[in-house]
Amino acid sequence: MIKIITRLKSEALFLTATGFALLTSFFVTPKFSYIDTHVLMVLFNLMVVVELYKKESILDYIAINFLKRYTNQRVICGALILLVFFFSMFLTNDVALITFVPLTIIIGKKSKFSVLKIVILETIAANLGSALTPMGSPHNIYIYSKYAPNPITFLEITFGISLVGLLLLFIINIFTPKNELMFELESPALNLNKNVFMATLIFILILLNIFLKFSIEYITFLTIAYLIYKKEDILSKLDWVLLATFISFFIFVGNLSNMPPVRQLMFSLLSKESSVYLLGIGLSQFISNVPAAILISEFTNEWKPLLLGVNIGGMGTLIASLASLISYKLYTLEYPEDKKAFVKEFSILNFSILILMGTLFYYFL
Repeated sequence: MIKIITRLKSEALFLTATGFALLTSFFVTPKFSYIDTHVLMVLFNLMVVVELYKKESILDYIAINFLKRYTNQRVICGALILLVFFFSMFLTNDVALITFVPLTIIIGKKSKFSVLKIVILETIAANLGSALTPMGSPHNIYIYSKYAPNPITFLEITFGISLVGLLLLFIINIFTPKNELMFELESPALNLNKNVFMATLIFILILLNIFLKFSIEYITFLTIAYLIYKKEDILSKLDWVLLATFISFFIFVGNLSNMPPVRQLMFSLLSKESSVYLLGIGLSQFISNVPAAILISEFTNEWKPLLLGVNIGGMGTLIASLASLISYKLYTLEYPEDKKAFVKEFSILNFSILILMGTLFYYFL
């Protein structure tokens, strides 16, 4: 019980979302229909996939064997950016950072160089790489589920964000020194067992659900049945607080959308595509892009500017994307004396990219 209370104290977003859900429930009767169970099941299954891969050290094996080829600091930083960028497209931005930021810190300690800048660039890479695919981030999963766009149309919108973002990251990385780094990383054994096979199968089925509407209920039943059969201690390791946060936001937004004054105000604010885009960026800076996407979607059918807005809106403040907070926690846990330096450099790089990309895609829109 004490562990649960301690965990909840560190989950400010969950507490805030739940507080707003409860507060608005005094004015509007909440309904179960507000909760998007499809999004919750997709997230649940993705979490299981990641935990099964982590249990067998698959992600570590791929990353370490890729990085062992290089000794040049600039090349290693570029390789880490690429790994985070592409992993985030398929296993979400959160997972990419949870996997690679600790590995980056280990390399930094063994080679005795500061990894502050590269961790920040990895964070940007995770947010911009995950923008490409429907399963790359929670807000993309939600938008794709709610509006059910054509997959090609979706990728046409997001491809530009990821491409421009990757180019900017490599331009920034050009200024990384070419120092030779000496480090050794112990590669885990490659264990292609039933867990790896099942995780891969579940992931393929998730793709079939997203792109071909294969039943997510069947996938979830298969996932739970496998965990029960194998008696794997995976369920206790899942981020249930994240799922609960989504439920709270669904209820909060559902309540808000049924308040006449709020509906009138939001519909007037979101009368144009440019308004949806700018509000997506603006709200993300204060409440993060996941709740911003959920809130705005209740008052507009313009999913394209919303998709652009909340993905580009992941740049900027530290709370604009929940993934950014993960990097901050992981880095400052090891280097508590660098908290101010992290926020300062993070803000400079993120706001620079936000202004540049925000302006560019505003004209594109």
